[in-house]
Amino acid sequence: MKTQNDKRNVVRDARQRKQWTQLELARRTGCSESQIGKIETGRATNPALWMREAIARELGIGSWEVGV
Repeated sequence: MKTQNDKRNVVRDARQRKQWTQLELARRTGCSESQIGKIETGRATNPALWMREAIARELGIGSWEVGV
């Protein structure tokens, strides 16, 4: 079972594989750069469904891997 830390790493790792900054991912998903940072560090404990789906779509990962 994936832990919260593993989920953060999935988002960060997928973003880095695409060589995107947090700002680039934020612009592509319609959320703020600070929100991306909070998701990656675990300070955003429950991102909105639309945000999880947008991030997952852009990064090519499962929406369940974004946030808690």
